[in-house]
Amino acid sequence: MDYYKILEVPKEADEEQIKQAYRRKAKKYHPDLNPDNPEAEAKFKDIVEAYEVLSDAKRRQEYDIIQEKAANRSRTAQQNSAKDRGGNGGPHMDFGAFTRDMEKYFGFSFTAGASPQGQGTAQSGQNAMGGKKNPLDVTDMFEAFMKIK
Repeated sequence: MDYYKILEVPKEADEEQIKQAYRRKAKKYHPDLNPDNPEAEAKFKDIVEAYEVLSDAKRRQEYDIIQEKAANRSRTAQQNSAKDRGGNGGPHMDFGAFTRDMEKYFGFSFTAGASPQGQGTAQSGQNAMGGKKNPLDVTDMFEAFMKIK
């Protein structure tokens, strides 16, 4: 929560500017002036919290330090994200090691013989690599159940 935005004051605002902004906002959103309005009540609570922090010099300094650290983390994360992006603008993901591990575990390749749409071969579940039957392929069972073959 950005207390400066809540009170609509710049970060360089002095105590008097903060106090004036608080009074103006508190009057606008005070629950007595906005009965049965939960949004106004929530905004009023945020305004009071922002004023309590920004009006106290020590708490304001601590808040500013925390906000700066958060901004630095956000900038670092954005920079790392930009570095990780592939040619298509999205994040680059390499599933090579995962795919190889799955091939070792199941004993066949999930991607071998795949058509451009990402569908595997439909010929009795046979895999192009090694001719091993894909245990996850239920084509034969489905065809028998539907009495297609």
